[in-house]
Amino acid sequence: MLQPQEDDVAVDYAEIFEIRGQRYHRAMLSQPRARANEFARLFDVAPPSAGQRVLDVPAGGGYLGQWLGDRVQVTSLELTDGFGHSSDVIHAPANWPDALYDHAVCLAALHHISDRPAFLGLLRDRVRPGGTIHLADVHQDSPLTGFLDGFVGRYNLTGHHGDYLRADDDLYGQLGRVIRCEEASCPWVFPSEPDMLDFCSELFGLEGHPEDALATELRSIGVRHAADGSVELDWRLLYIDIEVRP
Repeated sequence: MLQPQEDDVAVDYAEIFEIRGQRYHRAMLSQPRARANEFARLFDVAPPSAGQRVLDVPAGGGYLGQWLGDRVQVTSLELTDGFGHSSDVIHAPANWPDALYDHAVCLAALHHISDRPAFLGLLRDRVRPGGTIHLADVHQDSPLTGFLDGFVGRYNLTGHHGDYLRADDDLYGQLGRVIRCEEASCPWVFPSEPDMLDFCSELFGLEGHPEDALATELRSIGVRHAADGSVELDWRLLYIDIEVRP
């Protein structure tokens, strides 16, 4: 098993979620609508049409399909066995599907992909000319990086040292025509504050942190309480859409 990492050591996606995947998956199953805004905002600019094909990679436990429903065909590809096995998810890290898709999605994982150019090249090669690559991850200048690389990195087994995205049209323009590059609010929503704390503890694989420390950290990000007891965590991601050139 990996040992806790120093702040300046990056661990690759597959290694991280071989260890943390099951806890991440439990969090997503316990609060399946918590990140609904995050998934929905993927398609603000270029939504899939009925009958189109969408590749989601890495797909974790196969969460994207519930937001797109039966009107599109979603292929979920995961790069590790750490999330467990599902009939809806392909576990083939070395053998990507030999097909062309109308859309390809990489949500909240690219900051852990060590060979980003090779990964993005694989995404591009699986999208038909005129199709769209959707990338979404934490902005490198976001205060969320301090929470992830600081608090989360101190209190989970894999550490956390992300290579975060930047708003650079030239960088992503190598893949095609950038049609969207913006940081957008996508708050996580929970029935109560205890639900939020349990979800974040499982999702990030936290262990051994001082009592009330997680709540304090999340309040520094921004927590809003509604009259019905529900809470919102002020999450934000950089959303980048790229139209693949012929």
